[in-house]
Amino acid sequence: MSLSISPPFAPPAWRRTLIGTGLICNAFCTFGQLQVDPPWWWADLEGGRVEVLISGEVLGTVQDVQLEDASARLEAWRPATLPGHVWATLDVGRVTEEHEVAIRVKPAQGRWRTARFLAKPRREANRYDRWEEGPAMYLIMPDRFANGNPENDDVPGMRERGTNRDELYARHGGDLDGITAHLPYLQSLGVGALWLTPVVENDLAKTSYHGYACTDAYRVDPRLGTLDSYKTLVREAHKLGIRVVHDWVPNHWGNLHRLLTHPVDSGWVHNWSGGYTDQKRTNYRSTTVLDAYAIPSDLRGFNDGWFDRMMPDMDQSHPDLQRYMGTNIVWWMAEVGIDGLRIDTYTYGDQDAMAAMTRRVANAFPESFMFAEAWVYGAAKQAALVEGSGFGWSEVTGLDGAVDFAWHFAMQEAVHEGEGWERGIGKVYEVLAEDFLYPNPRAMVTFLDNHDTHRWLAEAGDEAKAKAGLAMLLLGRGTPCLYYGTELGFATRCEPDGKVRQDMPGGWPEDTRNAFSAEGRTASENAWYGWIHGLLDVRNAASDALSGTLEHTFPKEGLYAFARRGESQTVIVTVNAADRPRALRSEVGEPWLAGADQVHRLLPNGQWLELPAQAVFESLAPWECGVWWVRDRP
Repeated sequence: MSLSISPPFAPPAWRRTLIGTGLICNAFCTFGQLQVDPPWWWADLEGGRVEVLISGEVLGTVQDVQLEDASARLEAWRPATLPGHVWATLDVGRVTEEHEVAIRVKPAQGRWRTARFLAKPRREANRYDRWEEGPAMYLIMPDRFANGNPENDDVPGMRERGTNRDELYARHGGDLDGITAHLPYLQSLGVGALWLTPVVENDLAKTSYHGYACTDAYRVDPRLGTLDSYKTLVREAHKLGIRVVHDWVPNHWGNLHRLLTHPVDSGWVHNWSGGYTDQKRTNYRSTTVLDAYAIPSDLRGFNDGWFDRMMPDMDQSHPDLQRYMGTNIVWWMAEVGIDGLRIDTYTYGDQDAMAAMTRRVANAFPESFMFAEAWVYGAAKQAALVEGSGFGWSEVTGLDGAVDFAWHFAMQEAVHEGEGWERGIGKVYEVLAEDFLYPNPRAMVTFLDNHDTHRWLAEAGDEAKAKAGLAMLLLGRGTPCLYYGTELGFATRCEPDGKVRQDMPGGWPEDTRNAFSAEGRTASENAWYGWIHGLLDVRNAASDALSGTLEHTFPKEGLYAFARRGESQTVIVTVNAADRPRALRSEVGEPWLAGADQVHRLLPNGQWLELPAQAVFESLAPWECGVWWVRDRP
């Protein structure tokens, strides 16, 4: 493979110019300074053994590496494929006190240089986990949620300066401090887990507010905050019983990633030479990796193609890159106290390499929760990714679950087609009936919308349909994920995607109203908030039922119903997808009531009304939804 670094990767002369003008702000800004990835490691993590990458333009070709330390040991070193980098394997397993380790590097030309590395005896007790509780997740794009620190809106040295809230694809100024400040709001809503789109540095000239074009895998984007900001957010979330999910993107980096502009090895990137062309773009066809009949060119076009012109495709099968990426994500998990990983575009990466990296995380953090994004069509294809399914992707993946696109697409079909045998609401039934494919269906992450789709309220096109879908999401099987702003009735379409990534009213000091409080919300926003708060309230309060069994009945004449049954409580959800009134069949509902005299029904405002148990069998209007709670079942 060619070693050319022609555009869009910065050629050496251009890179030196940028460094001289301060436009690249990383470890290479100070002449002679070396960067060590990772910057520290722990004696009690993976046996204390870690491979570090030492980088600096002053290194050129490395002649020797030495380390003299009472407890840390240099096991081996080797030069990287391209100059300016060297690999060193360290053993800090005998470290009993935190201290700085000086790693001395001798370039072939020039004097010895010193790289600073921190050896730590043990990790902080900073985890929460407890995913068996089935927490409801809440997805936030940090740049669009709340601006807790206006001082980081404009960061000198970054390619994109300042904010412009009137521009869809500019940075708006939301940050980690803003999310931390509104954790009580999320706790009050009933959220039990928080998934943030990527928070690592995205230093591109434009359109990188979303976080999916990493330019430094060991740095929090300074427009979002600092490493301490991230750790504070996680720590404060844990105090409120909220887990934090980190969005990991191993498939692609931003084209101005510091290890691409100052490359370690051209073999790290598929189609490295010659700059971007449309022929290098991925075909986006995830099914090819599971298709027994796929032709090689289709498979290569998917796996090796670039996700976008600014997002070159990384070759995780390269052993150095695989170890670098694996070490990086294990470091984030340990340092910050991350409870789970959402793995972006999982199937786009090399099959064996992805499984090896996720298995590594699972071994280091067995209580964490990992789920893959795989935009595929059909339950079997997404089940093939999960460890224990016994077919498909790999026998050992480390993955607990996947994003449930099969259920997502079925819900879209339900609201668009209504009554049906195997279509419409019948499609939802058929998808759930395939849960035998999963080792643990509760680990499937269900969703109605996210940052890449139409808002659910826009997709449903009708308030009653939208409310029914939310009840099925938040009280159904799986780990539900709610997209930020849905609780306020956000109803935009993904045309373009920037429209579904709007700001939360009240998240900025200059906002004229604060939708984080009931007083600042409109009547419509309070109505949506009340419905979702009520659903989450019963999810959290009726933990006995939600951790019990799931039973559902096939839709008959458009009426679909399911029950979550525990030892002492039952939650029943009924949905009429027909165009005329329908009622739950008594032979279905009576066993769920189990002789109870009273039930509580969730009202549209989120309050509960106690009714005779037979109210469960009253007719529902078209797309009316009934949420019933048997609090103390006989």
